[in-house]
Amino acid sequence: MIKFVQCVRRKPGLSKQEFREEWGRYGEQVKEIAGASKAARYTMSTSLQVDQNLDIMQSRGTKAPYDGMVEIWWEQGAGVVAFMQTSVGNEMIDGLRHSQEKLMDLPNCTFFFASEEA
Repeated sequence: MIKFVQCVRRKPGLSKQEFREEWGRYGEQVKEIAGASKAARYTMSTSLQVDQNLDIMQSRGTKAPYDGMVEIWWEQGAGVVAFMQTSVGNEMIDGLRHSQEKLMDLPNCTFFFASEEA
């Protein structure tokens, strides 16, 4: 199983509420790409505003939680590579990039492909 992961921090000046509203619209784009690329599964997550996150951060010396996370799974990498090389795939990904620029603090986000292991 291959997956694409996005760990997202919101753009400076964007409130948590504004982020969540935009995040919902961004999620629609992710859903469309997942369907068009024949993904096996996708998830969208947002961090909880709970004391436990602050406790973990302080006790372990970590950074603040990401504001959101996206995971998209494919059975094989060849399918997603083929999708990314089509004109439809390129158009959809360009639209997603535009949304990312409006929503995300890109230098402080992390995007990567990974293999899922049991």
